[in-house]
Amino acid sequence: MTLFDEFDRIAVINLPSRPDRRRAILKDLARAGIAADDPRLVIFPAIRPEDAGAFPSIGAHGCFRSHLGVITAAERDGVQRLLILEDDLQLQDAACHAQELLAQGLRGNDWCFAYPGHTYVLPKQAAGDPERAVWLTSDAPLVCAHFYALHHQILGPLRQYLEACLQRPAGDPAGGPMHVDGAFSMFRAMTGATTLLASPSLGGQRSSRSDIHANRWYDRWPGVAVAVAWLRRCRNHFATA
Repeated sequence: MTLFDEFDRIAVINLPSRPDRRRAILKDLARAGIAADDPRLVIFPAIRPEDAGAFPSIGAHGCFRSHLGVITAAERDGVQRLLILEDDLQLQDAACHAQELLAQGLRGNDWCFAYPGHTYVLPKQAAGDPERAVWLTSDAPLVCAHFYALHHQILGPLRQYLEACLQRPAGDPAGGPMHVDGAFSMFRAMTGATTLLASPSLGGQRSSRSDIHANRWYDRWPGVAVAVAWLRRCRNHFATA
């Protein structure tokens, strides 16, 4: 049984202007047995605001609202276990194979957040066989939100917190406009929400042009951008080879 079998909704956040990323993530999901017409699979059109507002950038603003939109819809629809993927996720091969230990760990009600993929550096003694990944609990702040899951018991409180952040000024001690991964970390710290991390991580961020941060010069020059895109495809290929 794969990890993906445990979710009744698999939401992919994708900007309509990035069909390249949509194709890449759908190809990865197909490797994991999730077809494009799987009824659990939802492509959420990422939000692109007109301005940054009080957020660090337009991209950060849109990312925050996009995750909030996915969470709000899942709460409304009575989703029990929600998996959220950003479209620049790159699955490790092990994520596409049977992961019975991870699947079993999600069947109870003793977790709120679960990160199958993350950038947190685990202690050396926690590193294990990727084909038999296990869950570890963590209360550490976590960077990135490209591959995570939410239990239904936390959807309402998390949605309310994110909405409250939109109403507060940036830098508010209770949390204001910020990168969404920062908001998740603040919420987890304030509520003590049980958080699981897969050991080892089963997914990272695919190398591609950023939609959150300002593009570097080589992504803005048409001739150079084509070459850079080719190099990124090579890098992504060998990362999972």
